[in-house]
Amino acid sequence: MTFKTPAFPTSVHARRLASLAFVALASAGLATGAHARDAKAMDHSDHSMHKMAPQGAAAPANAMELTDGEVTRWNPATGKVTIRHAEIKNLDMPAMTMVFALRNPDDGAALKAGDKVRFHAESADGSLVITRIEVVAQ
Repeated sequence: MTFKTPAFPTSVHARRLASLAFVALASAGLATGAHARDAKAMDHSDHSMHKMAPQGAAAPANAMELTDGEVTRWNPATGKVTIRHAEIKNLDMPAMTMVFALRNPDDGAALKAGDKVRFHAESADGSLVITRIEVVAQ
């Protein structure tokens, strides 16, 4: 005697279990896909601002490369300076005008609009900070 296995469960209990199993498997598949998609969206390893040398590695040759710029505004109350600058190579940033914080606000004491400067900026805690700035003799 041969019994055929039904294509679908016949009892109510078996159908509920099959439905729950299907929902669980489908949810797991969707969650895995969403997780993979979110992980890819959060992968910023191709951004040059995030390419940092491993600890203990030698600093790259352009680690303290200075960028040419012109001060358009200095705000001693906030310790921030606005600079029209050339490309900042270590940050892979094109030429533009923007506001920077100074790591040491005392470095800005002698700055005034129109000063030609050379500076080094770094990304720190989501902000761009000037770690070194010098006025160029005019």
